[in-house]
Amino acid sequence: MSERDRSGQQSTWWRRHRAWVVPAVLAPVGYVVFVLLGAWLNGLGERTGNVGWSLLALVSFLAAFASPVVFGIIALRKGYRAFRRWRRAHGHLTKHEVALQQHEDAYARAWQHASALKGALMRRELPPEIPVWSVVPWAGERFFLSGGLGYARYYGTDVVYGQSSVVAFGRPAWVAGALIGNAIGNSISRSRAQATAATQWREHQQVEVVVSNQRIACNVAGRGWLSFDFASVTAIYPDPEHFTVVLEFGGQTSPMSLTGPMAPALATLAVMLTHGHDALRAHPALAALQD
Repeated sequence: MSERDRSGQQSTWWRRHRAWVVPAVLAPVGYVVFVLLGAWLNGLGERTGNVGWSLLALVSFLAAFASPVVFGIIALRKGYRAFRRWRRAHGHLTKHEVALQQHEDAYARAWQHASALKGALMRRELPPEIPVWSVVPWAGERFFLSGGLGYARYYGTDVVYGQSSVVAFGRPAWVAGALIGNAIGNSISRSRAQATAATQWREHQQVEVVVSNQRIACNVAGRGWLSFDFASVTAIYPDPEHFTVVLEFGGQTSPMSLTGPMAPALATLAVMLTHGHDALRAHPALAALQD
């Protein structure tokens, strides 16, 4: 190994480990320095009779005991981070890191699949069909996508809430306090009911979704398989970069949001089936998908 290579390795090692090596060295050095400084200040105070020097000596002795603790904690934290980086570099991951890596890999594969799907559709190639046994197909229906997605619907609702009344007897201050407290309680109940009833995204859950050339079918908890025909879609808001697509149905049913790894591919297919083949190239939301 040449001298330049050894120097480069040493420089790389120092950049990786200086964050914990420096405070690890400063822990004992700081102790010694502050002890010696405190001893010198204490001696100076005794010789001069100045209380100020003695107080500074006390502060220095306290710093002598505090500095190893502070620098030691910093060295341990930075050292553990360096150790974790070394472990990750050699393929040793924690369960959380493994789950995070799998999550990132799933989204990366889904993005590549959506890009490839867009490219195939732009070349007017039919994507491969998939077998679907949980949903009975319609006449001429062909299924192309299947997977789990986050599901939500956008609507308001009616909320019934009760208002209490109070009858108070006694001193005027007690009666006034009871009436005010009751009014505040009713106001809080009314505000909570209004917030609950307001139009918002509801029914958040993870559902199984299959997509065909005719519809999106979602297996919703407590309701079974719900079908959303592409012919009924009146507006679509694809957001592949955030792995989300929102569809509106012109008042026939509430808007639906689907979020997750399969969303870019679903959005690509949905845009083509609702806006036509030329929309694959023209729709600005699909521009990020490159085959």
